[in-house]
Amino acid sequence: MTTRYVHNILFVNENNLPEALLSELEPCRIYKAKTGSEAILILANESIDVIVIDLHTSEIPELPELSGFELAEHIRSNNRTKNIPVVFLTEVFRPNDFIQREYRAGTISCLIKPPDNDEFLNRMNLCLRLSDKEKILMELNDTLDQHSGVQTQNRQKNCILTHQARLASMSEMIIQIAHHWRQPINTIGLLIQDILDAYDFNELNREYISNNVNKCMEIIEKMSNTIDEFRGFYKTDPVKAIFGLRNAMEKAVSFIEPILIEYQIAIEVNTIDAKLLGYPVEFGRVIVSLVNNAKDAIMENDIENPVIKINSFAENGNIAVVVTDNGGGVPPEIAGRIFDPYFTTKEEGCGTGLGLYTSKYFIERHMGGTLSFKDTSDGAEFKIVVPSVPGS
Repeated sequence: MTTRYVHNILFVNENNLPEALLSELEPCRIYKAKTGSEAILILANESIDVIVIDLHTSEIPELPELSGFELAEHIRSNNRTKNIPVVFLTEVFRPNDFIQREYRAGTISCLIKPPDNDEFLNRMNLCLRLSDKEKILMELNDTLDQHSGVQTQNRQKNCILTHQARLASMSEMIIQIAHHWRQPINTIGLLIQDILDAYDFNELNREYISNNVNKCMEIIEKMSNTIDEFRGFYKTDPVKAIFGLRNAMEKAVSFIEPILIEYQIAIEVNTIDAKLLGYPVEFGRVIVSLVNNAKDAIMENDIENPVIKINSFAENGNIAVVVTDNGGGVPPEIAGRIFDPYFTTKEEGCGTGLGLYTSKYFIERHMGGTLSFKDTSDGAEFKIVVPSVPGS
């Protein structure tokens, strides 16, 4: 696959990747900066599509004048550069704090040095192809603005919104996998560290090694299964089907529950076992989006004893699903805009403003239902109402 555009990649503080490897990338121009200041100057004068920051050295790797994390955070704080994908190359990987710091800096990927050639090419080419798709969509949008009627414009803009929502879902999936993997990675680390202790105490024998290998392989298999589960959760359903509400709800909650546990947010689920006609995976993503919004409101307002509740019940021949939180609610002056595309109350770079818009669009257009909102005494309530399957 070849991209339509020639893209620009900025390598910061990186001198070890062979030119032959770089030549295998999708068509691109290579820019190199030795310092953070040089990188900022290049970003000010060139249109960069992907940034690769090499964090070489040890504990907290430093670039001259500006650390790699600080440079990434600077990139995210600038409106002109905030959406450029950032990839880290590093010799050091500490799962407890490194991943969190990466995501605060807006990093989309991290490769351990020296990177495997195929993995490096796959990651970089994926970034270039995503950038290419975005440019193609922007070009389509410009053409529509100039030559198309209102109806055609709206149709193409919906395609752009859907594409951007999928990109946002990809980012969300990476974050969710990171949370699901954190504990298994820690466990593998402890098992590896224990090998040295076993050697020192003369406990290192075939039985010990075999037990350790089996434990590590079990954990790795579970981590692999996690990827498969998330891949299935973020795929689009091909056709409408009858599905169980309880099963869809349980699967959706299982995906976001690790983050809620990490932030000590309680979740209470009370659902009936009804049957619905529609797209179970996309319906589950709506539930995840609503719970994720509730989580963000709770964290933003630093709520004590935070809780998110999900209840479902029959209502006038339909099925209602209600998601409530005690996150403080939505200010009246913006309540009427929360379902608008690109509207977000989050800081720049922290939200796309597409979650509620795409959720409402899906429930209304694909499930024949409604998604509404109202403030409660201590938070917000989102209510989904969809038709039930007769006889369920």
